Amino acid sequence: MARLFNFLKKDSLTNRLEKIKGGDSKEREKFIEEYIPFIIKTVSNTTNRYIESENSEEYSIGLEAFNEAIDKYEASRGSFIAFAELVIKSRVTDYLRKTSKYMVAIPISQYDEEQEQQVEAQLKTEDFTEAFALKAEMKALEDRLKAFDITFADLVHEAPKHADTRLNGIRIAKYIASHAGLKDELYRKKALPGSKIVKELDVTLKMLKRSRKFIIATLLILDSNLDLLKNYIDEVEGGVVHGVQRMCDKD
Repeated sequence: MARLFNFLKKDSLTNRLEKIKGGDSKEREKFIEEYIPFIIKTVSNTTNRYIESENSEEYSIGLEAFNEAIDKYEASRGSFIAFAELVIKSRVTDYLRKTSKYMVAIPISQYDEEQEQQVEAQLKTEDFTEAFALKAEMKALEDRLKAFDITFADLVHEAPKHADTRLNGIRIAKYIASHAGLKDELYRKKALPGSKIVKELDVTLKMLKRSRKFIIATLLILDSNLDLLKNYIDEVEGGVVHGVQRMCDKD
């Protein structure tokens, strides 16, 4: 199954994690610094309030949990982002339960006893079952791709080889997703609105043709409730603090 996600994963992420586990402390510091926005967002979502990176015990715990995720992560588990989010939520929630500091702010439905036991069991046994949900999302994506005459095999063999090209492809997909007119045209004609994208985003028609299937697949994921697959897109962006997200913010 991992091959099917090669068109979304950032090739350098696994290499960076391997370097960190090999004892590269500078790379670890750089990696953590790049993911601070992700850590803050995850901790804030868990506590239901915005967390500052300074003078916050919850942030410190989230940072330690992210470090733990780096040390425990293995490529066979799939998305590093999904794994790190799980570890952070578990550790922060455990802290909140022990201190009861913000218990009133946490809805019971957000993290009940059964969920807590399940997460702890996953962390202890290192046996993650998200593959079942992922399989369902893959089937849903496969069905949506059929309308565009795109297969998973196409994505594996024709995806952009370079990270910067993939990042640019995601930028384009996000732009289309955020502009109803372009998105409607894509769904209606089952093709990229090439001339408009070339004009509005200053990209070449050649680039669009080469990355067409990747861009459409990414757009279909973004314009859906396929959250696990969205994590793979987040994985591409997460380690590039000044990458695609900033470019999209400018548009």
